[in-house]
Amino acid sequence: MPDTVSKTDNFLKAIEKYAEEQRGKLRSEAEEFRERELNIAEEEGIKEAYELIQKKMADINNRISSELSRAESESRIRIFERRRQIEDEVFAKAEKKLIDFTKTDKYPALLEKSAEAVSRVLTEGEVVLYVRECDMKYEKMLTAPFGGRCTLMSTDEIRIGGITGMSRSMGLVADETLDTKLSYQREWFHEHSGLSVTE
Repeated sequence: MPDTVSKTDNFLKAIEKYAEEQRGKLRSEAEEFRERELNIAEEEGIKEAYELIQKKMADINNRISSELSRAESESRIRIFERRRQIEDEVFAKAEKKLIDFTKTDKYPALLEKSAEAVSRVLTEGEVVLYVRECDMKYEKMLTAPFGGRCTLMSTDEIRIGGITGMSRSMGLVADETLDTKLSYQREWFHEHSGLSVTE
């Protein structure tokens, strides 16, 4: 009988050993499965987080680009407005100086020179000279270069001073006004002032 007990003990020990091995194996497989699932979940989480981060970064970049573009546009508008303001100030001062000049004793000499220049251009037919109302007093001096083929008329279109001559028979107009000369200076100013607004 002791053999039977010993065999039974050995058999039970073998079963326990086998059961322990199986438990260890199951624990190991469960641990590997859990670790694998955690890795998968972690990878998916990282992937989702990465995609979310990328989306947020794209949104932020788009918003920053939009805000920068708007700010640059607003800045260009402010610069353009300031440039125009400076230009207007410069030309308002220039216009005032020219108007002041027309009140000096040098102005009649300029008018006479302008009349002579117009007479060299408008050489045929009756010529009409246009001046400001206050310059009508220079009629004799202004019509003299035309040898009697000239009429002097006033116009509100000349604000600063000078003369404009017109010959219908030649189909020509000769403009010697300070208004036009100042407007040509404004064009020159646009091209050469260095006050430009660029992209």
